Amino acid sequence: MDFIEIVKELFLGIWNEFIYILPFIAIGVLLEATIRTLKWHVKIRHALTKFGGWAIILATILGTVSPLCACATLPLVISLLLAGLPLAPAMALLVASPLMSPAGYTLLNWELGAVWANIVLFSAIALGLFAGYLTHLLRPYGFSEDVIFRKQLPEGNFHDPDYPVEELRCDCGQQLSHRVDRCTHNKFYVFLAKFWEGTLKIGKFALIGITVEVIALQFIPNEWISMLLEGTGIMPIFALTFATIPLHMPQVTAAAMLYGFVSPEFGEGIELSKGAGIALLVGGPVTALPVMALFISMFRKRVLALYLAVCVSGTLILALGYRWLPFNF
Repeated sequence: MDFIEIVKELFLGIWNEFIYILPFIAIGVLLEATIRTLKWHVKIRHALTKFGGWAIILATILGTVSPLCACATLPLVISLLLAGLPLAPAMALLVASPLMSPAGYTLLNWELGAVWANIVLFSAIALGLFAGYLTHLLRPYGFSEDVIFRKQLPEGNFHDPDYPVEELRCDCGQQLSHRVDRCTHNKFYVFLAKFWEGTLKIGKFALIGITVEVIALQFIPNEWISMLLEGTGIMPIFALTFATIPLHMPQVTAAAMLYGFVSPEFGEGIELSKGAGIALLVGGPVTALPVMALFISMFRKRVLALYLAVCVSGTLILALGYRWLPFNF
């Protein structure tokens, strides 16, 4: 097969899979656009600083309905910390948010089935609570809000275009939905703009996952992929968990990539093992190099160490625990 034929086959595979899942991307984006237009997540976020001991649970719930990935959640978490939110609920939000979203849940239902969607939802809640309560227990040992930052951050609004810390400065005012809101104040037009923004974002992440999967099926021996995704031992769990630490793999990307491997229609019909599935669907989205870079620049090293310890140990506990369940999904 010559180069042109290989390229044609790759593009055809990517196109067919993307068109197949497009209606379900639209459903997920519709849910997220509704939440963002009505600002439900913002209302819950504002309540976090007032709920005391319930804040960890509330932050975990907010994380599962938030449409933000890890890179977008961290600046939000820092702004909440500066507003008086304790580190424990902030850590719960930071860990739970990348693992689940309305679009992610919808796509998981379609691509891998309702069982896997509910398992990842449960994992997001469990890992968020684990992160929050562990951080709360460690608060007296150098994890209180007054000693976690590397330097004192200047006061001000992250949404201000003149905020002096460039890494935290938010450019959301330039987004289409905000411009539409300023010009029209019409919620329906704002909803359409947010739907368009969500379609571009979720579609991009899904397309990345499909592209990785199609290229992998084309060039990587199938037995290597099967060994990782179908493997019943513990080595595939550890391999996938640690291999995904530096990758920027949002939840939608991970789900789209796995779909191509397990789908009998578009992929190889690989039977995804319980432990490997959790290692990829949980371990992949929760860690990323951009997040760790911002952690290093803003927080003391022990905060990054705690975050990584929670993410890696939590992923391994969930993956090994599901592997040892006495029944199949």
